[in-house]
Amino acid sequence: MVKWLGNWNPVLWCAMIAIMVTACAGTGDVTSADVENQAFEDLRNEIRAVVADPARETEAIRLVGVLQKDFETLHSTIATRTIRLRELNADYDTSRADFEAFLASIEAQARERRQNVTATHQALLAAMTAEERSQVDKSRSRAINAAIKSMQSI
Repeated sequence: MVKWLGNWNPVLWCAMIAIMVTACAGTGDVTSADVENQAFEDLRNEIRAVVADPARETEAIRLVGVLQKDFETLHSTIATRTIRLRELNADYDTSRADFEAFLASIEAQARERRQNVTATHQALLAAMTAEERSQVDKSRSRAINAAIKSMQSI
């Protein structure tokens, strides 16, 4: 039997190994989007548990939603930029000026998004008292920490 298996084409061996690895990968994998969604939901739940004033709670949860949308927009923007950068790189006729203009537009967009996110974050902090912010920070979940690492890696 070993001799029979030894006669198989190396490509078939690789294909079999790939199929086995893929099959063993399982469907229980958690995507980064799942981690991020869980992180924002954890943050909302913690705000609900900590913030005493219903009006401030509502505003804080709304601002978490704004931050989540900003984060989703950032992901799609990065994907679009990556595609465009590959297109520019693949086109041999792309000039240095075209690359520089594209990179300048990325920098301007990033600056604007940072300002928007910073303003939203400041508003979120203002919606909670110092004690409430402290309690929310203390209970930061693994999902929130993973989302923060994901944001920092972008």
